[in-house]
Amino acid sequence: MPTEEKKLNVLLVEDEPTLMQVVGESIAQLGHKVTHRADGLEDALARAAEGGFDVAMLDVNLNGADSFAVADVLIARGIPFVFTTGFGSNHLPERFRGSPLMEKPFRLRDIGQVLSRMAESV
Repeated sequence: MPTEEKKLNVLLVEDEPTLMQVVGESIAQLGHKVTHRADGLEDALARAAEGGFDVAMLDVNLNGADSFAVADVLIARGIPFVFTTGFGSNHLPERFRGSPLMEKPFRLRDIGQVLSRMAESV
């Protein structure tokens, strides 16, 4: 009998409103829930510190500021995350080179695959 995949509560960090909406709808379509949203660095840091979610999707560039400090908070709290970017992995600092990364544009299938992998670690 197959085991049902864990349904995740997701922190979605994205500075582009349209993309925030589309990705949020995609996450819901996959059976997960966006419980926290942030569109800027300060808001994302506050959300990461307060918790209440299982995993996070972090846009690397938030209105010109990078989200690496948010990733540091998530690592310290043991919360899995994936970076999303249109710049490729070369934009990541060395300490994050092995971190999960989705390059924009991505599809529903890509989101589903990365959430499935993260579900295994929560």
